[in-house]
Amino acid sequence: MEHEAVQFLQDLIRIDSTNPPGNENNVTKKLAERCEETSLPYKITDIDANRSNFEISLKGEGKGKLIFCGHMDTVLAGEQPWDYSPFSGELVGKKLYGRGASDMKSGLAAMFLAIESLFQEKRELSKDIVFLATAGEEVDSCGARRYLQDDDLSDVEALVIGEPTNEKVGVGHKGALWVEVVTIGKTAHGSMPDQGINAIEWMGRVIQIVESLKLDWKISKSPLGESSISANRMEGGVQTNVIPDRCTLNIDIRTVAPQSHEQLFAELKEKLNDLFSREDAPTFEMNELLNRPSILTDQSSPIITKALSVKEDDTDSVCGVPYYTDGAVLNPDSAVPTLIYGPGNEKLAHQPNEYVDVDAYLRSIDFYKKLILAYAI
Repeated sequence: MEHEAVQFLQDLIRIDSTNPPGNENNVTKKLAERCEETSLPYKITDIDANRSNFEISLKGEGKGKLIFCGHMDTVLAGEQPWDYSPFSGELVGKKLYGRGASDMKSGLAAMFLAIESLFQEKRELSKDIVFLATAGEEVDSCGARRYLQDDDLSDVEALVIGEPTNEKVGVGHKGALWVEVVTIGKTAHGSMPDQGINAIEWMGRVIQIVESLKLDWKISKSPLGESSISANRMEGGVQTNVIPDRCTLNIDIRTVAPQSHEQLFAELKEKLNDLFSREDAPTFEMNELLNRPSILTDQSSPIITKALSVKEDDTDSVCGVPYYTDGAVLNPDSAVPTLIYGPGNEKLAHQPNEYVDVDAYLRSIDFYKKLILAYAI
């Protein structure tokens, strides 16, 4: 069983589902092939060319539904060299390498195998158990949005998301607000800068505002940690001897309750309006690129207490995670109790030489199975 489980994860890692473009259909086909072998019923929902969601439902005898959710796409392999090919699924000792090994094909595979095992054992369940593999989480959560469009979540009692937590019980995640600022100046010859309006130099003043907000906006909320803001991408200019008339800056804001994304956006815009009110200033644009609210579940919620009770290390501590998940789309108001739990190490996510500890992966299969039995028997 262990060898088969490892091989299954290797097969998933060897599928290039980097996003963009995603190509999640290739993962969907692999999951469907395995379901065909075991006669496990499944559903595929097409989203776009070579993109889809994959779903399994085990019917329970009573009311209520428990959803196990994970995404099939990964981030790009990146420019930095890897010791092992990012799509090799190379097993070195107890480390299984590859893009998505930690974030989050190990969690996805573990949830799938746990539900497959219950199906094969013909376990009688009191609630419906749903395995949902989504497209697009790394970019626009198109899969989660499509699921919301097609399915009624009113009977969902709890949501389990298999993102990397290093086998810790996660009760929430920070929010994410991505903002684009564009300065539009006036071009001129590089030898006559006074004849133009330098969009890059003015963007430097925007970065100074961002620096000041690092302290002004910082708050802490246990167990999610501290909020943050950072200027992470800038692009502008055409060549050295031309005054740049356009510059673009992407700002990454991570929030915790009770911060409001709408209020933060409005406050930043007010500061920029003041900055660019001078007669010699360029014009500017400010656009929202991404908006994912933070989510937080009460530690006394049954899905959290059950998760703590079945953990092998028998600890009763919980954590928050710094990244956002599909839970921000499926459960933006934190109305559905949500557990975030996976075998991957979040510090390895999006890194070269990403890997998952094989023993952690195997333990997670057992954890998810025990969790279902504790919650739905």
